[in-house]
Order: sequence, then structure tokens, then C-alpha cells
Amino acid sequence: MTKRVALVTGASSGIGRATARALAADGLHVIVHYGPDREGAEAVVEEIRAAGGTAELAGADFLEASAPAALAQEVARLCGGKLDVLVANAGIACVKPFEDYELADFDDVFAINVRAPFFLVQALLPTLADGASVVMVSSTAARHFLVKASGYAATKGAVDTLVRQLASELGPRGIRVNAVAPGITATEMSNLSRSEEGRARILATQALQRLGRPEDIADVIAFLASDKARWIDGVTIPVDGGGKI
Repeated sequence: MTKRVALVTGASSGIGRATARALAADGLHVIVHYGPDREGAEAVVEEIRAAGGTAELAGADFLEASAPAALAQEVARLCGGKLDVLVANAGIACVKPFEDYELADFDDVFAINVRAPFFLVQALLPTLADGASVVMVSSTAARHFLVKASGYAATKGAVDTLVRQLASELGPRGIRVNAVAPGITATEMSNLSRSEEGRARILATQALQRLGRPEDIADVIAFLASDKARWIDGVTIPVDGGGKI
């Protein structure tokens, strides 16, 4: 493998899909991870190849505790033992009132949003190149109120903390660890952006008067993955169009 190699988790749709395409456009070979949506991931690989890039698939169900280690082993095989970029994007949202949260809801959202990236980075340590870039996907929900999102917001607060800790621990190897914090973005996961009422509520708190798009987030991730961001480490960058929702 002569190209730089990137792994993007949760790349079947939304921000992950846009990120995989952006990294491929920057000349990276992209490993497109999928959970339940293999068909969506296959479409992403086809799009990248049709545009002249290179990509391949790797599946893992992050609800399974063993999945990060299994994925890391497969990625090591696919990249020849040298991974340059990890984008930990895979995530789920559990939207319900705090009083209705059940143990299974809590366990699932923390398993995918926190446990999976934590142990994926750990399992990939032998494969991550010195000087590699790790980018996690947080959310402005970690700092701003978002209705019916207590569990989800808590996971993103954990991601922000993890970024700072890992930046310190991996810094001696030159590995940078950062995060982006999207505001409400028009993706399959965002119920609020699908209704007229929801869109009106979002725009009422936006400095820039439009909804965020996956590509808005992907371009910042691609920047953090590049050498242009070589002196940025241990931070979470809001990418929200000036939103305060």
C-alpha cells in the first residue's frame, strides 16, 4: 500500500459517507466500515471508485464487545499494518425523555458511541503509524441543551474527555487526537431536521441561516486528518454554523 490509508467507521451514510468521499478525494485509500448497512457501504465504495479513488469494505457490529478488536485485526490486514487516519464516526442516538430511559437504551448508546471508539483506538495502537491522525465525532449536544437527548449528550461529553486524554497519551508518538462537534445536521439520524417545525427551531438559533450538511462536517474532518492541522491536538472543534440549539 503506497497511499495513506484511512479507516472511517459508520461510513454507510451521513457524515461518515461524506467523510469517506472527502478523504478519498484527498488521495487516501479509504476503508469503509459498516455496521448493519452493508448495502449503503457498498454504494460508498462504488462512488469512490467511480470518482477515481480507492476503497474497500470492513464490517463490524459495535454492539458486540469483541467487535473493535476484530475490526482492528481486519484493518491491519487490509492496510498492510500501517494506518494513517482513523475517523471514529459511528454513533447512534436514543431520543426519549430522561424518565423513560431504560438500561438497554443506556448500554447501547454508550457501547457504540464510547466503548467502541475507546477500544478501537486501543486495538489499533500497533497499526496506527507514528504521526497518524485520529478524529472522533462528538456533538454540540455535549455543551448545549438538546431536548430528549440526555444519554446521547452524555456519550458525547465522554468523547470530548477521551480526546484530551488520548492526545496526551499518544502525543509521544506524534499521533494527534481531535474531535469535531457537529450541530444538528441533515442526516438520517436527525429527526429534528426532517420536520418543518424542527427546521424552524434550528434556524431560529443559527447564525448562518441554513441547515448543516454532512459535507460541512466532512471537510473539517479531512482538514484535521491532513498535515495542514499538524499543530492541532487534543481539541474538539464546533462545526455548527454558529448554532446554539
